[in-house]
Amino acid sequence: MSAARHEESQAELDLIGSLRQQYEAKGFSFEVAPNRQDVPEFLGSYVPDAIARRGDEYVAIEVKKSRSRASELTLQQIRSRFEGQPNWKFAVAYVAEDPLKTLTIKSATVPAIRRQVDEVRTLAEQSHHRAAFLLAWSLLESTLLHIEAEQEARPRTPGSVLQALAMLGRIEPETERRLRPLILVRNAVVHGDLAVEPTAADVSLLVSAIEEALSDA
Repeated sequence: MSAARHEESQAELDLIGSLRQQYEAKGFSFEVAPNRQDVPEFLGSYVPDAIARRGDEYVAIEVKKSRSRASELTLQQIRSRFEGQPNWKFAVAYVAEDPLKTLTIKSATVPAIRRQVDEVRTLAEQSHHRAAFLLAWSLLESTLLHIEAEQEARPRTPGSVLQALAMLGRIEPETERRLRPLILVRNAVVHGDLAVEPTAADVSLLVSAIEEALSDA
């Protein structure tokens, strides 16, 4: 799968995850990619991307990457199948345009990065591990941008940052291996999962990786 297609697939999965949270918060059950045999006969060959159910109320959900004349015609045909079905609704959700595609990040100097690393340490010492953790991740990306000697660049995913630093020989394979599990922690924190709390050791590992990457700078 190409990187672009992977990003599209991930965006669709993220949207479905968000829809699940919204519907479940309203008391619906939520089934992703339902089996064909679980879809009512009036839908014919159409299988929605997800079905939400609350009692006798059903919502068939279709996820689309973007709007187009062709897709709108197809959706009209699908909507027609729900006519005369009072217990069923048809909902279409579109994947929002990713603002990161138009965002550029400017390169930072090594002294500027090191000053921010000192701030990470201060935050960690004050037990502000969540803030320190997120700042450290951003500095790891700033470090890569500096190493690549680019004046500005598109934002990277955490995984691609680690991979690039390892491929450039700026962090050891073992460092990359130890950092990989922290991507899940980072994503949970960024997206508001308050049940996930980075530890002092997590912050320390990120700081060590930054220092390792900057050791030849």
